[in-house]
Amino acid sequence: MKKFTITIISLLLLLTLGACNSQKSNTSNSSKAETSSKVTKKSPQSDNPTQPSSSQQSQSTHSSPQSKIVDTKNLSDLQFKQWIAMYEGEHPLDDRPERIIIRRNDAGERIARTDITQGQIDSRNYFAIDSNGFLKSLDFENYPNLKVSSKNFPIINQKKLNEKEVLFWVVAVQDALFKSEGINPGFDVFYDVNIHLENNIVYADVFRIDYSDDPNGGVAIANKTKINEFMVNADGDLEMMDKNDSSKYTIISKIFMDTSMIK
Repeated sequence: MKKFTITIISLLLLLTLGACNSQKSNTSNSSKAETSSKVTKKSPQSDNPTQPSSSQQSQSTHSSPQSKIVDTKNLSDLQFKQWIAMYEGEHPLDDRPERIIIRRNDAGERIARTDITQGQIDSRNYFAIDSNGFLKSLDFENYPNLKVSSKNFPIINQKKLNEKEVLFWVVAVQDALFKSEGINPGFDVFYDVNIHLENNIVYADVFRIDYSDDPNGGVAIANKTKINEFMVNADGDLEMMDKNDSSKYTIISKIFMDTSMIK
């Protein structure tokens, strides 16, 4: 009987030890599997070390607009015209079409003036960039002195130009078209521009003006003939109507105030 009891106790001890060893083995395997899982999750990032992190991507995205900052002390003639047109668009003297003429004064400084396209009229305003890179315009209260009018180059959204800004753009292009034909705008030809809106699209009709004497001795009569038509399309480009097909328009300028597409 004692032998039988001892045998049973021995068997129980063996079973208990076996269970403990099995539990340790399972715990060890579970720990290894967990470690393996953590390494696998990291591997996609380590496999592509050149891929930027989300933080790096964010920094890159936010820093990109800095490349568009304009050095106002070293403006191109186009940028100078853009700044003037945008300033005049926000502070118009009236709604008449004007051209911007850039030249150098006796001191070699770059200056600009605005002229009306409808006739030979004295210049309306003068502009210059000072040593700080600020835009200066005529101080009408202290003529002929200039005053600082704008310190920051404007943000130009060609899809949201106002009527005066569109007028400046159309005049710049129409003047370039005349010059390409050997016509000197402001001397050989005068013209008017009418802006109108159709289906949320801005159109500009150009009318040549031929003045004739008033038989009653009054102000000269302006006889207008339509010679061209423009529109600002949905992408913010300036298009010109085809002279042979009024239903067709062709892009004539993709950048505000730019006339480089006209040869």
